[in-house]
Amino acid sequence: MKRIGRNSLRHFTFARGLSVFVICLAGSAHAAETTEHRRALLIGNENAELTATLKAHGFSIATGTITDSLPGIPHHGFNLIYYHGTVSNIDGKWNLSGESLVSQEVLQHLQNRNIARHNVILFDLQNQDDESRKSLYEAFRRIIGRYHKGGLVVVNRSAEEQDALADGLITWMKRPESSLRDVFVKSALVSGETDKPVILRGDAAKPVSRPERLIKGGTAGDEWLAPDGMSFVWCPPGKYVMGDAQFYDAQPVPVVIERGFWIGKYELSRLEVGGSFTWGRQPMLPAACNVDGVLNWLNEKEAPDDWTYDLPSEAEWEYAARAGSTKGLPAPIDQLGLFANFADRSLYNAREEVHFVFAHREIDDGTAHGFAEIGRYLPNVWGIHDMFGNASEFCAGYYSEKLTGGVDYSLKTSRDRRTLVLRGGAWCTPLENLHVAYRTAHNGDENQPYSGARLVLRQGKRIARSYAEVVAAKKAEEAATRRNK
Repeated sequence: MKRIGRNSLRHFTFARGLSVFVICLAGSAHAAETTEHRRALLIGNENAELTATLKAHGFSIATGTITDSLPGIPHHGFNLIYYHGTVSNIDGKWNLSGESLVSQEVLQHLQNRNIARHNVILFDLQNQDDESRKSLYEAFRRIIGRYHKGGLVVVNRSAEEQDALADGLITWMKRPESSLRDVFVKSALVSGETDKPVILRGDAAKPVSRPERLIKGGTAGDEWLAPDGMSFVWCPPGKYVMGDAQFYDAQPVPVVIERGFWIGKYELSRLEVGGSFTWGRQPMLPAACNVDGVLNWLNEKEAPDDWTYDLPSEAEWEYAARAGSTKGLPAPIDQLGLFANFADRSLYNAREEVHFVFAHREIDDGTAHGFAEIGRYLPNVWGIHDMFGNASEFCAGYYSEKLTGGVDYSLKTSRDRRTLVLRGGAWCTPLENLHVAYRTAHNGDENQPYSGARLVLRQGKRIARSYAEVVAAKKAEEAATRRNK
């Protein structure tokens, strides 16, 4: 693991000088209930009770083949595949109800593209021979057990036990806070222990429309699941006072959000942006990325009609982070460890080569040196996770010492180079700078693992611009000036 350099630490803590910082929280701030998207692909299912029970617990019921279902696995959600039927293996390919499935292709997708919190595959096989059953189990056990830490594969032991997995699943959903693996471990072929128990977390998310159709949300906190499995939260039109008087570069300014927009429920993970310009190897951790890399990725990402994927403006970011509150933090200080990964007691006690002496010595958020798993902490009141701490998030525009509510991409000359703006604080940010209005400039070091990004979907054109785009526009302006002289 690469260490944070002293200059970078100073960037987060002492760049503007640490003044006395008092946070007044009248009353208790409340989090939204944690919600997750749940999807079930049922193949060959004839058990009406199973379908009804899944729907009652908020699962959307998918159709089609296993291969077709892979791209739409809900990010940070619960994905279930239930197969009832026979299987056969011909030339290394598994045939399931007419689908020719190559286990290696499934492996590659789960390894390189999948970031579901839990992936559960249940095979209620009707095969009479035990060899097919055991071979299928071994193939998928290696895939799930080795490459997906939240995955579980279960195969019934004999044809006489067909439908047993459906019955077990129905029984488990009467107590979904218990481990699903425990339901089957004594009666079926079951893959190894997962990092965390396979359970349902919080409430089921209720998307405002199907993935194929994006509409405007109705109220703050409405959710939508994109066809590629990314989750978004609705931020309605409104107005608020952006900034805070205690920060010289964030003096309050009134802002009007004229159009509602969708914002990522979670920070971007390393697998969502392709893994080519990220720090670390854990797929559920934030992508320590650069803006140009994200924008290049967005150029290849197809948005719904009349909508555009983009980075948020500072005004949009702070509006979503505040979630209608005028408080500086999402919770009272003694509860902050439930909401954010920041410079806390565990980081102070890590006692690494670079000692984080500025870390808070009383609050413990459960994570020491580095990113925490995305979505681990409680969301804000609109249901958005990790707006505070974990990874500082890039916004559209360059940093300036005056907050305007707009997006600034001005350059003095085409040779000028300005710094990008970061919001939200990171895992190494002290409490003093975790405030919702705190802003900082990116120091340009792409090797430091504290910066990340979050997407928005808004109507209209993209506003975030790469450095190459900004320079090209400035050169065109300079050329026009020369011609007019």
